[in-house]
Amino acid sequence: MTGQRFSVLGPVRAWQGAAPIDLGPVRQQALLVALMLRPDQTVGRQELLDGVWGAEPPGTGVKVIPVYVHRLRERLRSADASACMISRERSGYRFVSGAAEVDAARLETIAAAAHTARDAGDLSAAADTLARALALYQGEPLTGLPGPFAAGERLRLAERRIALVQEKLECQLRLRRYAEAVAELSALTAMHPHRESLAALRMRALYGNGRQTDALAVYKEVRTRLVEDLAVEPGEELRRVHQAVLQADDTYLLGAPASRAPEPVQVTVPRRVRNELPSDVGELLGRTRDLARLIAPYPSPTATDVRPNPDPGLPADGWPGAVTDAVPVAAVNGVAGVGKTALVVHAARALRGRYPDGCLFVDLHGHSERRDPLPPAQALRRLLRAVGADEESDDLDELAASWRAATASVRLLLVLDDAAGAEQVRPLLPAGPGSTVLVTSRRRLAGLDVARRVCLEPLALADAEDLLTRMVGPARAARERDSVRELARLCGRLPLALRIAAARLQNRPMWTFAHLTARLTDDPHPLSELTAEDRSVEAAFRLSYARLPAPAQRAFRALGQSPAPEVDRLTLAAMLNWTQRDAENAMESLVDASLLHQPTADRYRLHDLVATYARHLARKHHTEPHLYAAGA
Repeated sequence: MTGQRFSVLGPVRAWQGAAPIDLGPVRQQALLVALMLRPDQTVGRQELLDGVWGAEPPGTGVKVIPVYVHRLRERLRSADASACMISRERSGYRFVSGAAEVDAARLETIAAAAHTARDAGDLSAAADTLARALALYQGEPLTGLPGPFAAGERLRLAERRIALVQEKLECQLRLRRYAEAVAELSALTAMHPHRESLAALRMRALYGNGRQTDALAVYKEVRTRLVEDLAVEPGEELRRVHQAVLQADDTYLLGAPASRAPEPVQVTVPRRVRNELPSDVGELLGRTRDLARLIAPYPSPTATDVRPNPDPGLPADGWPGAVTDAVPVAAVNGVAGVGKTALVVHAARALRGRYPDGCLFVDLHGHSERRDPLPPAQALRRLLRAVGADEESDDLDELAASWRAATASVRLLLVLDDAAGAEQVRPLLPAGPGSTVLVTSRRRLAGLDVARRVCLEPLALADAEDLLTRMVGPARAARERDSVRELARLCGRLPLALRIAAARLQNRPMWTFAHLTARLTDDPHPLSELTAEDRSVEAAFRLSYARLPAPAQRAFRALGQSPAPEVDRLTLAAMLNWTQRDAENAMESLVDASLLHQPTADRYRLHDLVATYARHLARKHHTEPHLYAAGA
């Protein structure tokens, strides 16, 4: 430990012992934060550039990154000659977590201790420990720091603060420290006038303090604000607290009648939903821009669409700040194995703190080898159970109506993974304008109204190399840099293919990168090399192909035999003796299925590994007379 300390829960600052360290200009500080808040992770130069400069990079591009890193190292070394916090890796830079103390990491350590105390029943220790954690905040996190990465982290850390405050206040209420909670909640509800969870806590605190009339006045005030500002009624939790105050329901509000022994009784207010995000979807590399697009604020709606911001603590100009009647839907599409699920789950993790009613995840099995696509009615019954509104009807319209009613006044994040088509998704959309939906599909879901679309492409070659290096090990990769690059190219830069190739090398320590590259090059059917247990690139492509209409399947096989990397509708029409309209319709179907890329309006190109699969199918089907007559 060097004795250096960093603070990001306020203005970015650093100290060597008691002496402050000058970290330089704000862009330089933003670069440090982009590494510091991802400790022990190698971050590539392009990812750093995008995270710090966003859409306005300097003219020198990524060349500015080593310059800033050098300056940071010099400033840190001038404070401590032994400091070596920023490690240079072949593919980027890494902040060494054990080299310094960062208050954001300390916050989570203290919060974990508070949770342990709370789970053990020591609410007093939990409340005091949470207060210690909150004392680390010294204003707005990352004050004044520029760039998309800092903006996203600023929101995350601010939401984390609110969550910890609510946990502390809940402990205080269970300990019957009502006067203390009332004072803090009065200030908080003034700052966040539309947060119903804070209003409910304030009503419970006032009631516990013997101020039933004041508690009812809070409800009236909040309800008036919600109706006038947002045209919505209070949600279920706030209404339930209101009824409990009217009925003097001590058991619900306080955990026990006021006359009972003063021992604190833990009360758990039932949560309607929960966090269902998968715990392991793999590391996210090379997706900084796509991730930033999914979590970035949306442009302000038109004056006829917009309603006032329900939470001044969130941006006033975008998702999920300005609120419209429609639930924002973001759709991510791309070829099989490109990493859609990993991207969306990482985005959901970054967003979930903004949704107090939880995060739901549903695998729709749109392209599964072992299961048919999940029927919307079955998905709706599962979603309704998750929010505590069981419904056993088999009627899709009734289930959809029940789902809309159950979600009309909640703010939840819904992730729908691997959709077969828009018709599978539409009935599952919640009704509450404070909710958000993230959808992944191999198809482009043209029939679904979405606020934002992300068409995911294969990784950049450098990121593909980085993924192989991380999985197989830097030492092995360093000995075969050229072969690592060739393997990344042969894998089409698809994360699924890269992970399978890396897994084969991990399990065969005597193999070299060159050996696997040779196998892929020499094998007449190279996709057979990209299989590991239940993961297979060919199987993934086969499922996409199987769901194509017959004309699109025939066009796909023909494109696999084309000698040109790019074709137009005239070429395909000549190969198959079709009209130009039929050829174009077939190719557009392949574009919608993410099997064909469209670099320009009238040109089409197969992804590298997809082209390999198309050639394999063409060799298996020798019933294309026009195709072979055309010399394909």
